[in-house]
Amino acid sequence: YAFSMAGIIALALREEEGQGGLTMPENGFLMLHEVRVGAGGTVEDLERMLAQIKAMNSAIAAKVASAFSISEAEAAKRLKDEIWMNGAEALEAGIVSSLNPAEAMAAQFDVSSFTNMPKEFLAEVQVGKPTEDKADQPTNENKTTMKLFKLWNNDKAEPSLELAEIGPDDLGAELAEAQKSLDELVATHSAQLIARDEKHAQTLQNALSEQEAELSAKHAEELAKKDEAIEAANNSSEEKANEILAQAGHSPVETTEPEERSIKEQYLALNPGEDRAKFRKEHAEELKDAFGSGALK
Repeated sequence: YAFSMAGIIALALREEEGQGGLTMPENGFLMLHEVRVGAGGTVEDLERMLAQIKAMNSAIAAKVASAFSISEAEAAKRLKDEIWMNGAEALEAGIVSSLNPAEAMAAQFDVSSFTNMPKEFLAEVQVGKPTEDKADQPTNENKTTMKLFKLWNNDKAEPSLELAEIGPDDLGAELAEAQKSLDELVATHSAQLIARDEKHAQTLQNALSEQEAELSAKHAEELAKKDEAIEAANNSSEEKANEILAQAGHSPVETTEPEERSIKEQYLALNPGEDRAKFRKEHAEELKDAFGSGALK
């Protein structure tokens, strides 16, 4: 089968090698048609595409006209309708120089876009027609019998192809089994997707938990270092302040709040003399309780 661009390539090879260089099987087919494309984009894109299609159609029509010995206008018309040729027709038209023996082929392709397929090409599909005496009964016009190639494995060197006529009714069991296999495959695939998603979610959660723990530990460590730095700075400030007071002849000052020390500790921290006398006068009763009556005079 040489369809569409493959057919154009065959004509190009014919021109390059000469007519004697192109052959085809007896059951082969050649099909040619106008350029068909899918287009999208802006107005300018579509206009440019249209110009290209017209140019390609003209080139193909010229090649077909030369091969078939017809005018380019006739070639363009035939391309619009689709040109189909079997082996015998291609030989008669001079497209090929000879035919090879028929070849068994098992192929699958979409023919929905073709419009002018010959009957012999569709011989695999036989449409039944109602008889005259049963015209009032339901017809089977839409019931088809398909001739399918089946591949059979055997003890031969190569598998063999056998032709089997199978109707829609015969396909019921095979279709049901195929649908069952498809449903099982879909269910298995869905389960695998769910398991994969759950595993992915758990992995992500574990990663987030580890990251949170690392950040918390790092934050705690940074806070501890900050507290140590503040304490060191406070101690350093206290030492410097006491040095200044000592140079000025004053007693050292501790940063601990008096309320946090006992009255006895506060008194003993003062230098003997005026400072203690003033403190005894202000806290006589408290000092009496701390040191005992008559201890301080």
